[in-house]
Amino acid sequence: MYTFTSNLKKDEYDKFISNYPMTSFMQDYNWSNVKKNWDSLKCGLYKNKKLVGVCLILIKRILKNINLFYIPRGYLIDFKNYDDLEAMTKEIKLLARKHKAYVVKIDPNFCISDNSFRDEDVEHNYSQDYKIKNDNLIKLGYKNTGIHKDLHKNLQPQYNVFAPTCDINSNIMTSEMVLKTYHRIKSYMGNYQEKRGVSFEITNDINKVDKLVELLKQTEIKQNISLRNKQYFIDIMNNFKDEAYLVFGNIDLNKYLDFLKNNNSDIDSINEVNNLIKTFGDSMTLSGALILLPKNKVGIRTSEYLYAGNSLNLTKLHVSTALVFEIIKFSIENNCHYCNLGGVDGNLNDKLTKFKQNFNGRIMEFAGEYDLPTSKLYYPIKLFYPILLKLYKIIRK
Repeated sequence: MYTFTSNLKKDEYDKFISNYPMTSFMQDYNWSNVKKNWDSLKCGLYKNKKLVGVCLILIKRILKNINLFYIPRGYLIDFKNYDDLEAMTKEIKLLARKHKAYVVKIDPNFCISDNSFRDEDVEHNYSQDYKIKNDNLIKLGYKNTGIHKDLHKNLQPQYNVFAPTCDINSNIMTSEMVLKTYHRIKSYMGNYQEKRGVSFEITNDINKVDKLVELLKQTEIKQNISLRNKQYFIDIMNNFKDEAYLVFGNIDLNKYLDFLKNNNSDIDSINEVNNLIKTFGDSMTLSGALILLPKNKVGIRTSEYLYAGNSLNLTKLHVSTALVFEIIKFSIENNCHYCNLGGVDGNLNDKLTKFKQNFNGRIMEFAGEYDLPTSKLYYPIKLFYPILLKLYKIIRK
């Protein structure tokens, strides 16, 4: 006997997530408070009065009286249980029609494959039982939109690099054990940074968001991209108070100057630091990032490394590389099996991929997007909407 609600209470939702074996922050109850430009619904499926599935639905208006239902990294349900999945699908489809959504788009939190850059045996936690999960979705009328290697083709990147912090048996390792697997970059960790005056800070002080935003601005200039504004990060810090942390790599410029002088460094390097002292004073921040810890207390726990920014100064110190390791160490301290370093191009030949693979990376090929059509408008919109959107952007320019 199934029952369903589209207005699940937060305490029930959070309790379910804490006991779900593999979650994403994009299915957190509070994620809707960050995605302010979307409407939302918080749903729950009960089987014999027991909660067996939840999901956060984001709702986007496409045209007048035509909406999109989007469930990022969801549902949170046992995809191998066909009956439960069928019941959830039926209810969500009815809800979509009620809200004039022409399609329900899900992007589930499991993978087609997960592989090592080094062709080593891996844990396969995310790809376990993929065929059963995929077949159940297809049988219920979901249409997989295919494999997209372009980083920005899907709403979420289909290819991600995870830094593993567990062994082949999914036992969480120590930071020393993990560091031994970083063949090319481990010399830039620990004592290398300390001798040069670099230290790291992990904080949930919301007043330090400005430091991250300033670093992001420098990254925007260097890479000619546009990232999030200050309010976005404040919203994340406010809505994920027990999970969101800012991580910074700071340098004591006087200590670094002494290091250069004591090691007979070239005059250009010494002059560079002297000029930085005149501009910034005794210290400055060279690298920063945002990390989210997972809500689930059981199963496989994955932290998320988000929105990194770096100074354009003193890049030869590799502080950004060492900062990632600090995040990975923090993930280990919080019983995480992986740290998601984020999306990459599926061809795996760009600079971002090469940087992330240094952390003994796993290539996670997520299952991608599944569309559940709810209206006869699905195919016309699917065909023409991307074209119209492209034309609209050209006209705006």
